[in-house]
Amino acid sequence: MSGGGLRDSLRLAATVTVVNGFTHLFDGDFGYYASMAVLSVSVGTYGNTLELGRQRLIGTAVGAVVVVVGYRAWGDLPVVVALPLALLLARLIAGSLRLSVGYSVCCFMVVMGWLSHEQELFGWIQLRLVWTAFGILMALLSLRLLWPARARIQQRQGLQDLLRAVGQTLESAAAGRAATQEHPQRWLEPQIRQLHRSLLSLRDQRQGALLELGPLASQHPHARLWALFDQACEQLILDLDDLRRLPPADWHGWELEGIQHAGEAFLQAAASRVLQWQDQLARAPGLSQPPAADPPALALAAAQTTAVEQRCRQLKADQLTRVSTYLMALSRMQHTLESSEGQWRELRQRE
Repeated sequence: MSGGGLRDSLRLAATVTVVNGFTHLFDGDFGYYASMAVLSVSVGTYGNTLELGRQRLIGTAVGAVVVVVGYRAWGDLPVVVALPLALLLARLIAGSLRLSVGYSVCCFMVVMGWLSHEQELFGWIQLRLVWTAFGILMALLSLRLLWPARARIQQRQGLQDLLRAVGQTLESAAAGRAATQEHPQRWLEPQIRQLHRSLLSLRDQRQGALLELGPLASQHPHARLWALFDQACEQLILDLDDLRRLPPADWHGWELEGIQHAGEAFLQAAASRVLQWQDQLARAPGLSQPPAADPPALALAAAQTTAVEQRCRQLKADQLTRVSTYLMALSRMQHTLESSEGQWRELRQRE
C-alpha cells in the first residue's frame, strides 16, 4: 500500500473508532448511521468529501420528507402500490435537485422508513438525520486535523511539479545539439509524453480543489491562477512538441548559426523563467507575485543582417519552411510567457 493509501486508511479507522466510541458513550439509538456516513463520504480529499457529504445529507432529508408524505397519503394502499409511488416521487425530487450519490440514499431512506420503521417513523427520521450529519462532520474534521488532505494543496503542489518539469524539458530542448545526429529532438518525446500525462492528471484532480473554493469557484482568484498556469503549460508543451517534430536543421551548412544560437539562448531563458514561476508559486501561500523583470524575448537582431537574408533566399522551400516554423514556435512561446505574466499581474492587483 502506498503512503497516501496507508494514511487515508489510518485516518478512516481512527475516525470510525472515535465515532463509534461517541455513540456508545451516549448510548444513542441508530448511532451506527454515523459510522456509515463516515465510511461512505471519506474519499481522501476535503473537497470530494464535502460534496459527498452534502449529497448524502440532502438525499437523507429528501427521503425523510417523501416517506412521511407518502405514508400519510398512500399508507392505506397495498405496499406493492404505495411504495413504488413513493419511490417515483423520490426519484422526481432527487432528479430535479441533480443528485447523484444522494439519489440512492434518498431511495434507501424511503424503503427503510416504509418497511422497517413505520411504527417509529418520526423518531427514526430525527435520529437518522442527526447521526448522519454528525458522521459527515467528523469525516470533514478528520481531514482537517489528521494528516490534512486538501485538494487545494495537492493542486498547488501538482502545478509546481508540472512547471518544474516543463522548465527542465525546455532546458533539454535548448541543449538539443547534444542529441543524436539522426533527429536532434527525438529524445524529447518521452519527456513531452510525460508532460501530457501530468497535465491531464492535474486537470482530473482539479474538480475536488474547486469544490473546496465554494459555489463561485470559477471566479475565485486561486482557480483563475490554476487555469492560467494550466493554459500556459499546455501551450508550451504543444510548442515543444512542434519543435520535436521538426526535421534536423543544418544550421552550419546553411550559414544560419546566428538563428540557432538565438533560439537556444531563448529556450534556456524561457526554461529559467518557468522555473522562476515554480519558485514563486512555492514561496507564497496566496496568489504569489510574478517575477519583477520582463519575460525573455527572442533576440534576433544579430541574425537580421543582409547576409542572413541573402542566405535565406538561397534556401529551398522545405528548408525555409523549417527555419520559419522553428521561429514561429519560439515566437509563440514568447507570447505565452508575456501574456501569462500579464494576466498573473492583473489577478494579483485584483486580490
